[in-house]
This record gives sequence, C-alpha cells and structure tokens, in this order.
Amino acid sequence: MGQGLWRVARNQQYQQGFIDHSFLSTEHDSNMNHRRHTQGGMDLYHLLKARKAKDQQGFINLEMLPPELSLTILSYLNATDLCLASCVWQDLANDELLWQGLCKSTWGHCSIYKKRHPPGFSYRNLYMRLDEGSLTFNANSQEGIEYFLSRGILDDSPKEIAKFIFCTRTLNWKKLRIYLDESFLFLGEMYWMNL
Repeated sequence: MGQGLWRVARNQQYQQGFIDHSFLSTEHDSNMNHRRHTQGGMDLYHLLKARKAKDQQGFINLEMLPPELSLTILSYLNATDLCLASCVWQDLANDELLWQGLCKSTWGHCSIYKKRHPPGFSYRNLYMRLDEGSLTFNANSQEGIEYFLSRGILDDSPKEIAKFIFCTRTLNWKKLRIYLDESFLFLGEMYWMNL
C-alpha cells in the first residue's frame, strides 16, 4: 500500500515536468502560481519542483513535507515497513499515533486501550507485545491467552477475552477453535459441578 503512494508522488512529478514544458501560456502559469501561493504557501507542487531543480534522485524527503502529510503517508505502512522508515525518518516513524493506529487496526479490542497508561508507555512496545502474544497464541492458545492476561493487555473476564478474539485478525482459526472448545468444556464442567 505504501509503495502506491510513492508511485503517485513520482507520477505527479513526471506529469508536472511534462506540464512545465508544455505549450501553456505564461499568463496561465503565473495565475496558477499566484493561486498556489495564496492557498497557504508551499504545497506539494512546489516541493516536487524544488526537488527536481536540485537534480536529486530517489524519493521525496518526508521531512520536507508538512507533518500532517508525512504522517498520512506513513500511516499506510505496515509495522515492518514503519520500522524500516524509522531508520531514515526517526521522529516521524516513531510517532505514537501511527503505532496506536497499527495496534487498533490489527487488534481491535484490548483492555489496555481503556486503561490509564503509566509513564513511559509506548504503543510501539505494545505492538511488539501484542505481536508476540499472537504468535504465542498461534503456537498454543492457552499460553497465548495467559501471555495477554499476565501482561495486563487483557482483563481476566470472559467478555473481554471474547471481544479480543472477535476483533483480532491475526489469530490462527484452528488454534482459536481448540481454545473455544476447551473453554466450553471447562464451563460445562463448572456448571455440572455447581448443580
């Protein structure tokens, strides 16, 4: 998904280069430039034009763009690509809102989302713990749920666990079925013991 945005920006650059050399009148160009300046300063067109003038090769430097636009571009990356992007754009790629979005788009419900976060809390670290817990669950479902409970990611209530399972996309369905079968057997045994 992220690669598509780079292609769009590059295509816009090439198209703009074509338009610059087209047979448009200079009056039309000056009106366009005036309109762009009055709309709020430097826009993507001017950034691309400045980049082209410097004869730089490669991608656009996201630090040259407004932060809102840079964060929007980075929001299309997955966790692996975002970690790689942090090698180049450390401040941008480590933004907590990006990692919060990644957590909530992959694990839609966690009890920890509703809790007050301690000092030093990081959604990037939470993403790593959620990913590790999902891998643990996909190897052994009981150990995976214990992992989430022991780290405070989930509260120990059937409702919270059910919401987590329903809203999570990364759990292996076979392991999930085994976990649910074992849970229903346990609940059935508890019911019969209480009669």
